[in-house]
Amino acid sequence: MSQEQTRSIMNIKIVQLIILLLVILSVSFVSYAEYKDTLKETTDKLNKKIIHFHFETFSQLSQIYLKDTNKHFLQDVKQNQDLRDKFEDMLRLIRISTIQNLFVITRNDNSNYYFLLDSDKNSQTRANILEPFNPLGDLWDKSYALKQPEVYHHNKNTDLWITIAYPIVENNRTVAIIGADISHDLDLNMQTQLHNFSTFFIWIMLLALLWFVFSYLLTLYFRKKYYEGYIDPLTKIYNRKYLYDILLKKLSRRYQLFMVDIDLFKTVNDTYGHDAGDAILKEVAKRLNSLVRDEDSIIRFGGEEFLIYTTKLNQKQSIQFAERLRKNVKKDPIIYKDIKCFITVSIGIYPDARNDMPFDDMFKKADEALYMAKLSGRDCVKVAQ
Repeated sequence: MSQEQTRSIMNIKIVQLIILLLVILSVSFVSYAEYKDTLKETTDKLNKKIIHFHFETFSQLSQIYLKDTNKHFLQDVKQNQDLRDKFEDMLRLIRISTIQNLFVITRNDNSNYYFLLDSDKNSQTRANILEPFNPLGDLWDKSYALKQPEVYHHNKNTDLWITIAYPIVENNRTVAIIGADISHDLDLNMQTQLHNFSTFFIWIMLLALLWFVFSYLLTLYFRKKYYEGYIDPLTKIYNRKYLYDILLKKLSRRYQLFMVDIDLFKTVNDTYGHDAGDAILKEVAKRLNSLVRDEDSIIRFGGEEFLIYTTKLNQKQSIQFAERLRKNVKKDPIIYKDIKCFITVSIGIYPDARNDMPFDDMFKKADEALYMAKLSGRDCVKVAQ
């Protein structure tokens, strides 16, 4: 496994954590949304019952008004103060705590509205008969024209804030309208339930977020420790500790070992300095690693030596792979500042290693092949005998 593959696995773990967090939040959100929908449905049913109750009340009131005036409602109310007082007392009797305003209005031939009755007990604020009424919206006109109740829902923070227009119909003609402003709060118990569930939902999100942050930091910590332990800080490929701690525990039944050594590296170091040497090591590691498969491994074994572990290659394929490595390092000069370094490598191969034999013996054969490549003039590939 290459360090790129290891890094990918770490990133996959982080992505899995993010997905799990999103799943938890999604489930919590869906549950919360379903609960709110259920609560809203219950509230809507309650609101409909409240509106229906007021419709029934106003229907009975309008029938009493018409009966007491012998179907001369407008004329009698305008002319008879005692009758007006009686009718306003009726309004006050049915004005429960949820009704903010309760009144009766009519309109003239010019479609101007004015008060007939007002349930307000305060003489300072109570509307007088024939006092102008300023309608908002087309609620009153629709009720007048259609001779049927109309409801306007206000956009308020309370759960039910409406204005009802209920027509008083005399001889198939609307003569007046009972108007009411009604505010009805949601049942306290339902509010408490919603508040408790909202609090629970917020805690779930916070805990999920904290769990994600903790898991993410823990993953970063282990990744840092992993890199510190098994990744060479200069070349960013595996180090010798990775070889002995991990790779040797999962060797394939048959595998191949390639020992790679940078030719004349000491001369380069002595000539151009250690910074140039480090730059060459990094670039050579990069060029070698670019040809290593994900299922294989490249290790900085020490100094300017690299060990490459592969599987599923026969001897011919191993030689071809080694030649590609050698040519890939050699093809372009390595540039450090104003210095051009033409670097070559020597490679020794042991193509028939087996996991039922001591690794040190397999490694020794690859190292001997590397030594033969050095003796043969460097910049070449040799296979262990």
